[in-house]
Amino acid sequence: MEKMATEELAPKKSRFRIMFGGNRGIWIILAFLFMYSILSVYSGSVQLPGTNTTGHLLKHVGGLLLGVICIYVVHKVPCKFFRLTSFLLFLLSIVLLIVTWAFAPEVNGAKRWLYIGPLTIQTSDVAKVALLMFLAHILSKKENSINDIGSFVKNILLPIFLTCFLIMPSNLSTAVLVFVEAMVLLAFSNIKKTYFWGLLGTAVVGAGLFVALILYSNIDIWRFPTWRARVESWIEGNPNKDDQVQVNNARMAVASGGVIGRGPGNGHAKVKLANVHCDYIFANIVEEVGIVGGMFLMWLYIMLFYRAISTVKKINKLSKNPDDLEPKYKFRQYLVLGLTSMMVLQALSNMAVSTDLIPVTGQTMPFVSYGTSSLLSMGVAMGIILSVSREVENDTNVVDKKADPQTSEVVAATADGNTEAVPADGSVEVITDDEDNEGVSGREVLEMINDNELNIEENERK
Repeated sequence: MEKMATEELAPKKSRFRIMFGGNRGIWIILAFLFMYSILSVYSGSVQLPGTNTTGHLLKHVGGLLLGVICIYVVHKVPCKFFRLTSFLLFLLSIVLLIVTWAFAPEVNGAKRWLYIGPLTIQTSDVAKVALLMFLAHILSKKENSINDIGSFVKNILLPIFLTCFLIMPSNLSTAVLVFVEAMVLLAFSNIKKTYFWGLLGTAVVGAGLFVALILYSNIDIWRFPTWRARVESWIEGNPNKDDQVQVNNARMAVASGGVIGRGPGNGHAKVKLANVHCDYIFANIVEEVGIVGGMFLMWLYIMLFYRAISTVKKINKLSKNPDDLEPKYKFRQYLVLGLTSMMVLQALSNMAVSTDLIPVTGQTMPFVSYGTSSLLSMGVAMGIILSVSREVENDTNVVDKKADPQTSEVVAATADGNTEAVPADGSVEVITDDEDNEGVSGREVLEMINDNELNIEENERK
């Protein structure tokens, strides 16, 4: 009887939903981002010296396919797995960062990549996903018990600062973004706001002091000279400095695109603009498809965040008291918010560099820029988001169907062996053959059927 009732409550799924679970809008957004990626990388690769454009495109398409495989495989994994493995993944990411710092080869003055056979892994990509998963787990379990500064430092600050400190020497912009992403997650959490605002104020003051240290000191360790040159060129706007030449070319590309652009493949600035397929891909996109195409791309990322918010709201339906969710539901909320904010903030930073709103950062645009390591890490993150969305969609459909007396039915066996659909609230009346008898509710019918079955079983045993 219970099995029959569960099957009746289970929502019917289309073939698409069976294969690709989760929020359908997110899959559509990904399809559009992949279209942008293929066109812009193919167009931008013509400026790479000694590069076969078709071969470069095929390599990028291969990276996109690997990213799609990651998304598909990970989105089938239950959310419980991510919660149970978050701490181990965080420890692994810390080990990878230490190994990168100590043993990775230096490329362009930075140690960012580990070479494992044919694979090239940017360990900071792994670390930021792992940190957000770990923070989501800690906040879902302990946010209401973090009542003193010691527990706040131990459970929240230490993981954040350890990750940022290990990333910072070779990639300051990524360390800053990771810290901002963690702050976004804390802002949505139920952690004491005095701790949040205190940390935010300390971070603002610390950032100001750090910028002053970069500009007015003669420190030559790590990448201080590079940071100093980038900040100075951004403040002064000196067109003779290398970084500012890049920025000026990017701004010219954006300005020359106009409203509808020059057309796919017809951009000119990409010939002079280095790394147009990675760091400055937004400039190439706007030049070729115009402000309209650039705004649509920005709208896709905004809609991605909106879809995350809608998933969070659906999770609230799974509890009678949304303010007192179970830890497993809180983990889902924080995981989706943290990973989605990571993607959106990174995309916006890439756009801001191309339009000279912030200094050069070297951040790629998720699912659009060239780079297999970035595509794989973002693919895992997106797969996790879709895994949460898939489970939430399934749970919400069952809850909604149970709560709707018009559609929620329990299949019950009648006394003559036939089946009859009885609403879950038992509101339907069953009229007996005896006109003097009063109608009884569906719930009473179920109770009588159960009693009758018990009597039959007892007689058979006798």
